[in-house]
Amino acid sequence: MKLINRAHLHHVALLAAGVLIGAFAIAGPSAGAGTLKAGSIQAGTKTGHLTLAASAFTPDGLHNTAEDYFNEWDPTTLSNQDAGRCFNTGAILPNGAKLSTVTAYYTAGSADMYFEMNRQELNNNTAVALVSFDTTANSTPTYTSMSATVAAADAIVNTTKYAYSFGVCPSATTTFSGVSVTYTTG
Repeated sequence: MKLINRAHLHHVALLAAGVLIGAFAIAGPSAGAGTLKAGSIQAGTKTGHLTLAASAFTPDGLHNTAEDYFNEWDPTTLSNQDAGRCFNTGAILPNGAKLSTVTAYYTAGSADMYFEMNRQELNNNTAVALVSFDTTANSTPTYTSMSATVAAADAIVNTTKYAYSFGVCPSATTTFSGVSVTYTTG
């Protein structure tokens, strides 16, 4: 009988602690909530980022298996000796977020690299490139980045209707390191 009483007492103590935590969360510091601060976009708006390393990408096909490709870890880079090979990954973004810029990080080498962020309407099997660009080759490999702005008409994330993904095609001595998407919510 003592075991039941102790268990019951433990349950009541946990319940009381939960109520107190909930009360503090509701009545907690709210002074200044929703106020506009210098440098902010607007009241309640928060900036977020989706950042993916090259190691999150997978090959879309092997094509010429005599040519090597490599997904390196530290630091993460994708390299590819076959110009026809690309890498893809999905993008998990918050529904309702407003996309602003997409930045690809890479080492500009002896060949151009194609990069794309797309939105796919799964019900109709259609897609729109939200951002796409070709980088410029460089005779001396140089680590750099390239950014593009998402058009306002396509900027609102709607995960009830669309799926989002990235594609990148590095080749020769040009390597891809990662991508960062900046968005706002609220």
